[in-house]
Amino acid sequence: MSIGEKLKLARKKANLTQGELAEKLQVYQKDISRWERGERTPSLEMFAKICRILNVSADEILDIEKSEE
Repeated sequence: MSIGEKLKLARKKANLTQGELAEKLQVYQKDISRWERGERTPSLEMFAKICRILNVSADEILDIEKSEE
């Protein structure tokens, strides 16, 4: 699953429309759409805001597994 698909899934789990998320992030709805379709990627700062708003960890979206040391 792509990062965009994971963002979309997290947004839907948070029960937000693209428009509602865009409003919270103070960006255009088309930006959300482009991120979810993988046409563009949010900046690191914006990605952190998205994670906070959607209450999801960056590890989940980026599919980073924790090593068991």
